[in-house]
Amino acid sequence: MDAIETFLQPGVRALAEDGALLPASEPPASAAGEALLVVDLEMSGANPREHEVIDIGGVLAKTAEAFPERGSWGSRVRPLHIGTADHAALKVAGYAPKAWREAVPLEEAFTRVVDLGRGATIAGWGISNDMAFLAETARRVGIPWPFAPVAIDIQQIARRLLLKGDVDRFNLGHVADRLGIGRLGEHGALADAYATYDVLLKLAERAGLGGNAGP
Repeated sequence: MDAIETFLQPGVRALAEDGALLPASEPPASAAGEALLVVDLEMSGANPREHEVIDIGGVLAKTAEAFPERGSWGSRVRPLHIGTADHAALKVAGYAPKAWREAVPLEEAFTRVVDLGRGATIAGWGISNDMAFLAETARRVGIPWPFAPVAIDIQQIARRLLLKGDVDRFNLGHVADRLGIGRLGEHGALADAYATYDVLLKLAERAGLGGNAGP
């Protein structure tokens, strides 16, 4: 576990009781709980108080060598105030009324994510915006913060481990491509959560934490 703690430490951020990110200078607690929930969100804009989560996905992994997968879930989320959306954000997410016909309500989506990973440490790629929306979503649906009091930014681990020449920039798609990761899609929440998880596995291998993530 000490090796896993050391591997995760560059990405660890402390959270407030409601899930909000604390300043980077705030000393975080231990990084390695029993599980990581690697998440990705697509939103209708950048402001958590004005805009909405419109797609959410998560991959649950055991905190152990090779971070074996334990489950996943994702869904498009039905927006209630599409009129306030940022059109550029909708374009990035691929939003279209027809494509969102089977989308689920926000409360159902958040409950499913909580059921998947209650108590787990949230992890993601460049997590500031995702964490802000997760904390706001918990507030909106009236659920006390159901995850660990720390989060992990896998992008920061990549910055520590990948050498100049490995990658030219640290966006998720570029890093995944350079590490030879085939992706399910781009800017779909579950697809991006899996891409982030797969990058985590590659980084763990590079850090000597194990090989394939079997059960």
